[in-house]
Amino acid sequence: MGFLQPLALLGLAAAAIPALLHLLQRRVPPTVTFPAVRYLSETERRHSRRLKLRNLLLLLLRTALIALIVLAAARPVARLPVGGTHGPSALALVVDNSLSSGAVVVGRRVVDILASQARNAVRRLTSSDRLWLVLADGIPRQRSRAQALLILDSLDPEPVRLDIGRAVRSVARVVADDPLPGEVLVVSDLQRTALSPGDAPAALTLLIEPSLPPRNRGVDSVRLTPAVWSPGGTAVVSVGGSGRTAGEVRLEIGGRVVARDLARPGERLALGVEQLPAGWHVARVQVGPDELRADDTWHLALRSAPAVQAVADPSVGSFLLEALDVLQSAGRVARGGDVTLAAHLGPGRTILVPPAEGALVGGINRALAARGVSLRFGEEVRGEWRVESELLEVGDARVYRRYRLRGDGAVIASTGGEPWIVREGEVVIVGSRLEESWTSLPVSAGFLPFLDGIINRSIGSGALRVGATPSATVTLPPGAVWLLTPAGRMPVPGDRRIRAPAVPGVYFMVGAGGDTVGALEVNHDPAESLLAPASREALEATFGPDVTLLSEEALQRELFRAARRADLSAFLLALAVVLALVELAVATLGGRVREDG
Repeated sequence: MGFLQPLALLGLAAAAIPALLHLLQRRVPPTVTFPAVRYLSETERRHSRRLKLRNLLLLLLRTALIALIVLAAARPVARLPVGGTHGPSALALVVDNSLSSGAVVVGRRVVDILASQARNAVRRLTSSDRLWLVLADGIPRQRSRAQALLILDSLDPEPVRLDIGRAVRSVARVVADDPLPGEVLVVSDLQRTALSPGDAPAALTLLIEPSLPPRNRGVDSVRLTPAVWSPGGTAVVSVGGSGRTAGEVRLEIGGRVVARDLARPGERLALGVEQLPAGWHVARVQVGPDELRADDTWHLALRSAPAVQAVADPSVGSFLLEALDVLQSAGRVARGGDVTLAAHLGPGRTILVPPAEGALVGGINRALAARGVSLRFGEEVRGEWRVESELLEVGDARVYRRYRLRGDGAVIASTGGEPWIVREGEVVIVGSRLEESWTSLPVSAGFLPFLDGIINRSIGSGALRVGATPSATVTLPPGAVWLLTPAGRMPVPGDRRIRAPAVPGVYFMVGAGGDTVGALEVNHDPAESLLAPASREALEATFGPDVTLLSEEALQRELFRAARRADLSAFLLALAVVLALVELAVATLGGRVREDG
């Protein structure tokens, strides 16, 4: 319980007045006995006990009456489980306007339904409440009631994925640190893919029960084989979403449909093009329209160029020699000496692997220094490490022997948390020999795509494709100086880390000489295509066992329950009136009894 006017409690001192008056009335004056009044003594003794009880009751009633009036003036409030108004509160409102909220359910966009639910909660705020609003970017921002309503009135889906679990845990810490009682309200379609398990939020979390999701089909990814077409190639499309209905999938280049086929969610299909003019091309893969349109398109950049010429020195070993011969027979690599694969440093573009004899490493390091390359082979280490690369297809490849690589350069692949393949200028250094005793790659199905990537993407073409989701942080490859956007050229900082554009599409990267050195492909997160809602177990794993899933009607009852209170002033005044009537009745009845006596 609390008081809105606590200074009025000073009036409780007046409750002592009836007691003081009662004590003064008990003072006995000198008694003079007259014969005529002796007969009254017996009557007085007979009624004295009744009078004492009456006076004590009047004392208690008058004291309680004064105390109730003073307490009512102080306006006491008490928290109640239901009913009443709510006191000053801190409300964190998470509104999920991520890409999936663009789906249409019963003729309405999900984002419009969510915004309506959120507005109903915001309208219940008072000037004493504090509000943090979290949208698809996951950042808590303090807003006034008017500001929040204005934002919700114009809310649209964003082409990003919101990690609801992380957003709730973040804003719950803000609410928990606030001195006001607080709650977190999540207004979302509650996709299963949007939840991330973690520690239970520090504040009470309320969820609005989502609508049933529609069927959906979207593009999950597109992989180009080969990475650089010469002159044609294939786009391998992964179709995501839900349902088993087949729909059209088409490849468009320059706004013209060049290939099409049918596929169901969960299937892959290959869309091939035999001839593509040399140069860069903007393309997109599209599926037929459905209730969620934002995931129906995948943007990509195609580059067609003559096959890179490469030659391998016998010092690289039999596995690499045979793989290169297969690539040349398939037309992915041309025969010639533009790029040399060797265990020694060549005069031009070189893919350098360690020599079979460790004694030759020192001579290779001296040759690198003489050429002005900072890269060096360090000490040899043995173990087992997994290969990681965003540029090359490495699958689940393992490394058992490797040289530690020293110096500066662009890391193409790493293992054990250290660089394993590094490029500097016209030299690419591989930390292991490509033999089965050094790495599992030569005996894996991915060895040919891996070698194709090193030749055509790492050193051959000098042109790269980098993928990102909207507004995500991405590292651009070496040589990129500018990123071309509709607003103009955006400079690339020294660490090459930028924030990807918020609008999906293809953005070309330009080098110092003005040549196109690659493309940034910005596309939606495929997890947003999966609209199935989370189970109760997944909700508890993310928000804790106390999470409450409510209908809109139940929310009106449960929201602000941490600060719900009732003003007790009216009740106390009504009780005071009842006591006053009782006091009047006791005093009147006592007077009549005295007169009758």
